[in-house]
Amino acid sequence: MLVKDHVEHLVQTRPYKYATKQTLIRDVKKLQLWEMKVEDVTSAFIRDIVEQIANHNSRRRLFITARSIFKDFNKCQDLPVLESIPREYEFPTQEQMEWLINKSKYRLQLLLCMYGGLRIGEACAITPAKLEGDYLIIDQAWSQDGMYLGSPKTYGRVLLPAWLAEEVRNMTPAQVWKKGMTTKMVSSSIYKISRFKEAQRIVGNRPLNPHMLRHWFATDMVKRGINPEIVRRQMRHSKLETTMKVYVQVTKQDIEESLPLRPSEREIKPILESNILLFNKRKLNPKNVNRF
Repeated sequence: MLVKDHVEHLVQTRPYKYATKQTLIRDVKKLQLWEMKVEDVTSAFIRDIVEQIANHNSRRRLFITARSIFKDFNKCQDLPVLESIPREYEFPTQEQMEWLINKSKYRLQLLLCMYGGLRIGEACAITPAKLEGDYLIIDQAWSQDGMYLGSPKTYGRVLLPAWLAEEVRNMTPAQVWKKGMTTKMVSSSIYKISRFKEAQRIVGNRPLNPHMLRHWFATDMVKRGINPEIVRRQMRHSKLETTMKVYVQVTKQDIEESLPLRPSEREIKPILESNILLFNKRKLNPKNVNRF
């Protein structure tokens, strides 16, 4: 049996989502297995192919694919299980990101990624009918190739800022995504804008992509001190660990600013001023000032 025949059987019989089927077929071709016979496939062959790929998370995914499709043959189960490495982004400022987004034809979809934490396929599937008050119901997503409107990676409700909910409510027919429009159109649009001379002058060499905005959404909430459980719900993750480990970014400056300060390193003046105010308010005896 050829690998391609086995894979085509799997995608027809296993309850994979459309996007998963597309990824699986693409991965098998990337592993150069498509035209091979199943009996000729070895773990060593797959390792040789995967080790030529620089991106760690891509290698991880290819190993997962190989273990999955050959599980029934008890092959490739000894391939390594790699830990995912969270992707780190260098965020422009919030003002810079909005400046770029406002110049894109797909401004609304990008704003939904930035201020609603949506994945790009989910943002493209949004219509006014998805609103319940200011809550957005996430129950559909467009595939990358724009040919299939199916289930999202995660379902849920996301509370939008009132101004953004109003923009969704007032969507025009031209803003509604059409079959055949690839989600890459959004990514390409904002990337091209970020390469313009004016954008380079304002933002520097920090191009945007839609998924980067989802990371910013989670990171911004945590930096504002939002309860982590609320962040998890807004991100629609089943586990808080996914939210905090994969999406919330920690910079070198964040780590440096987290260090405790000794009394000698703190601002003395504000402390003294607050004590004096408290002293005057309570009209305490000056002899007791040292209590503060």
